[in-house]
Amino acid sequence: MADLRFRFTSGIVPESFLRTGYFAGWGRQPRPTEMTIEGNELVVHSDSNGSGTVHVLWTNAQLGMVMESTESLPSQSRTYILTKELVRGALGRLLRRVFEWQMTGFRPSADFAARTTAVSRKFSKLAVGNYDLEYIDKELMQVLEELSTLTIDVVKSYTEQSLAWRLRSSEKLPITLGIGLHSHPINSLYEFDLYANYLQEAFHAVLPMPTWREIEPQQDIFQWEILEQKLAIASRYGFQIVMGPLLCFDVNAIPVWLTPHLNVDDFWERRAIRFVHAIVERFGSQVHSWILASRFNSCNIPSIPALRAVNLVRHLAQRMRMIGVEKTIIVSIDRPWSEYSMDYVTGLDNIQLAELLLNCSEIDAVMMEMNFGVDNRSTFPRDPVTIGNMVDQWGFLGKKVYVSITVPSAASGDPLENDKLSVKQWSENMQQFWVNLLLNTLLGRRVVQGVFWGTLQDVNDDCEDTKVIEPYEVPFAGLIDANRTLKPAFQNFIAAKKYIE
Repeated sequence: MADLRFRFTSGIVPESFLRTGYFAGWGRQPRPTEMTIEGNELVVHSDSNGSGTVHVLWTNAQLGMVMESTESLPSQSRTYILTKELVRGALGRLLRRVFEWQMTGFRPSADFAARTTAVSRKFSKLAVGNYDLEYIDKELMQVLEELSTLTIDVVKSYTEQSLAWRLRSSEKLPITLGIGLHSHPINSLYEFDLYANYLQEAFHAVLPMPTWREIEPQQDIFQWEILEQKLAIASRYGFQIVMGPLLCFDVNAIPVWLTPHLNVDDFWERRAIRFVHAIVERFGSQVHSWILASRFNSCNIPSIPALRAVNLVRHLAQRMRMIGVEKTIIVSIDRPWSEYSMDYVTGLDNIQLAELLLNCSEIDAVMMEMNFGVDNRSTFPRDPVTIGNMVDQWGFLGKKVYVSITVPSAASGDPLENDKLSVKQWSENMQQFWVNLLLNTLLGRRVVQGVFWGTLQDVNDDCEDTKVIEPYEVPFAGLIDANRTLKPAFQNFIAAKKYIE
């Protein structure tokens, strides 16, 4: 059992943030965790054995609300100082990553080296000095701010050097930029006509896929027109079609008529196979690449454990190859840091999941699905070094890597939105900041083959032609607002596409 205690100065961060954290054991896999506040101490209790890292939501001036983490800590009777361990974790991650980059040719600037040395010395002095807690917390929070700036600057420098090196042998990067249409009804495609020229400047591909529930509302009755019209308008403007996810393992995405039969022998598998076969047969000639499945690692469908879901995905990939699919087959990894493991144990950690996917030769690529937020279907934001580390880890599989991202431009929808710090977290400017940071982080990595933005336009429930037709998970995450105005983040995709084929 892991039990750790951390002292902190009351008020330095809202208690609701601290209670949202978790303990991660071997492989940094989150474990079911209980966090409580006792006076000015954070108490972390987990069923994991041995040492591990502690992750808590934190805020700083530049990144806003992010998930910070300690280095690996053993359970012990003495109490840690929270800010000290968070700085130690951030500094260690940064220094290790820069060292690894240097081994592959990266050359950090002299200014970065000087700033890193200054921050390290300041931290060392505070870590060993005999200061009161309030003073230490105040100074170390400033160090965290400085480390955030350092991290942003070094990631930008790394990307610039990486792009310069890659563009020496090719004028453009072989990366696909895509935009999702799956959350929008047919008549909202008016936006595609209205902004076609802008969309062509920013994206190569369109992801038009509705859910299985929408396409087959009744058994064996398919509403193909929902998909056909989206395909027609995207093809008219020359966009590649990225079809999927064909199968989303979410209780809101599967047909209502299927739910009562999930425990009936292999009924679920047979219907999923039939559905995928029907789509491939009808639209296969129009598709550039396929997203076969999403959220199978965090499946919330009753009676469908993770291993059953993974086995079905592997079988579907094999069936697609058998019926003649030659294009890239992608599977989507929901919340790649496995935050869902805080609430329940899936039976598969990320390493085991990776091995299962690696052994399936029919699967060509993995896609990391990151919908930024703090609710129970979102990915907690991380600093760009931590995000890059996760991308590289999935790249070690030997598969291609795609990344799907959404970042809200307003705070509505966050369970912490009433918190004074959380209310200011999301805005159109903050959305643009994160889009720029994410694109900087991703485009410099050779393993990344595509970046997909989740949804085109915000929802306006008072306007029939922009009303969403499926559960809208990330409010205000469109690149066009409900009044049909382009958001600032749109310009970042236009700028990025200039480097890309």
